[in-house]
Amino acid sequence: MIMNILVFLLAAATILIGQYALSLRSYLKELGRAYDKVAKGDYTVKVKESFSGDLGKAGKNFNLMTKDIYRNVETLKDRNSELRAILKSISNAIIAIDKDQNVLLMNKTAKNIFNYHEPDYEGKPFEMIAKDRKSLLLCILDLFHKRERAKTQLHLGNIAYKINVDPIRLNDNDKIVIGAIVNIEDITEKIKLETIRSDFVANVTHELKTPLTSINGFVETLKSNDEIDNETRIKFLDIIEAESNRLKTLIDDILILSFIEGNKNHYPNEKVNLSETIKECLNLVSESVKDKNISLDFNFVKDDIYLRANPELMKQLILNLVDNAIKYSKEEGFVKLNLEEDEKNVTFSVEDDGIGIPSGDVDRIFERFYRVDKARSKKVGGTGLGLAIVKHIVLNLNGNIKVQSEIDKGSKFIIEFPK
Repeated sequence: MIMNILVFLLAAATILIGQYALSLRSYLKELGRAYDKVAKGDYTVKVKESFSGDLGKAGKNFNLMTKDIYRNVETLKDRNSELRAILKSISNAIIAIDKDQNVLLMNKTAKNIFNYHEPDYEGKPFEMIAKDRKSLLLCILDLFHKRERAKTQLHLGNIAYKINVDPIRLNDNDKIVIGAIVNIEDITEKIKLETIRSDFVANVTHELKTPLTSINGFVETLKSNDEIDNETRIKFLDIIEAESNRLKTLIDDILILSFIEGNKNHYPNEKVNLSETIKECLNLVSESVKDKNISLDFNFVKDDIYLRANPELMKQLILNLVDNAIKYSKEEGFVKLNLEEDEKNVTFSVEDDGIGIPSGDVDRIFERFYRVDKARSKKVGGTGLGLAIVKHIVLNLNGNIKVQSEIDKGSKFIIEFPK
């Protein structure tokens, strides 16, 4: 009887052990498959937690681990997306390289500078990616090898770059450099603007000093010499008045130019009748036309050609062009104005039969204080800012201006405004 019970118990134990072994084997296979999925990047996988004891605890810990990993990976993905969005929006070229000079990250601006547009740049040697820009590459590597924050400027032809290299260090050890962030800024336009600003200040100073010196000289002469006859005194006073008017005109033009540049598209615009504005401007120059016995001809297709613009600035534009044409036209010559429109544009042109502009100077006549013939310019008057003002007004109205000119045959200024 006891033997039968023992045999029964042994058989039951064997069956239970077999079932447990099968269950354990199945669980281990499930755990193995889960690990394989995690190794391939699937962190959503879960295993059963039905076992008691250490195995159940292992399953529960495995699920908690994958849950934490999944959460951390998703956070890293979000941060990576944010970082790439930030890099994409930065106008400077940004490149991250490791201590072995392999590229970790680069934005679109950097790709454009180095003419590298392959998507698989990560992990590639920076030297290979930047091989088409050797001078820029060598300059960056020179800064990189300093292993400290460094910067420089590099001029390549007509382009100027400002380069900053900042080392990346370990959080717990500042002495260990693990890479660098390279920041490349195209400063060509900044340098150009700085040069223009510097030249403008120098030119303004010169242009202001000339009439002031003349005024001071004649004032001193009048004050220190009581024996000057009345005719000479009047002559000196006329010169002082002329120089004062020249000074006032120059200051007015500087203020107009400053206003246009400082208020781009922010000054009030309204519908301007161009035909009427041109006629008003022609009345203002009528005396100059009579003095030179010039034939003035204004052709327009209709009276109601309108454009949204600042009325005063539009008047300034027309006056400057017409005044220039009159000044540089021949005695008993002509000035022709034409105004027309089509479905897209309004076109205004001013033509004269004057001295013309040399082909080498045509591209520069809109620069501030630039004069083709300085001696003649002083003789006819003007501040040297008229055409600069014209161009700024045209650009602010999204228009464009062209010049056709031939020496001793005259010039024609053509302006197109989008309707």
